[in-house]
Amino acid sequence: MIMLRKPTKLDYTNPSTYQPIALLNMMTKVLSTCVAEHLVQAAKTCDLLPSNHFGCHPRRTTTDSFHYLTTFIKDMWRKKVVSTLFLDIKAMFPNVVLSQLIHNMRSRGLPPQFTNWIMCKVTSQRKSLKFDRYQLEPLAMS
Repeated sequence: MIMLRKPTKLDYTNPSTYQPIALLNMMTKVLSTCVAEHLVQAAKTCDLLPSNHFGCHPRRTTTDSFHYLTTFIKDMWRKKVVSTLFLDIKAMFPNVVLSQLIHNMRSRGLPPQFTNWIMCKVTSQRKSLKFDRYQLEPLAMS
């Protein structure tokens, strides 16, 4: 992982002025894409995602989600009731408990090939941070 300086920042003593960039092996990216496609199909087959969920659904774009939101708000305006709450879920829950994720996936009927692959991918990853010419020793990411 390489830490790039954000060009618009003035104070580089602050860690938020750097952008981490992860460089992955090309074969790993191809394999991850293939597994992701199979996981999407398995999620559809097991009916894991609600119909109004736009992430992980092929051919559903950000534009589609805005159209859905706009239509929903306009429909509610006709009823004279509108209330909206937007949450940054990723910032609120930045990590996943791997054992719970694997348990949930298995209990919903996803094949063990997927859960085993995810567990191997996550537990065997090692990252190394690099700032300019200084590089840290690889750390296990689990």
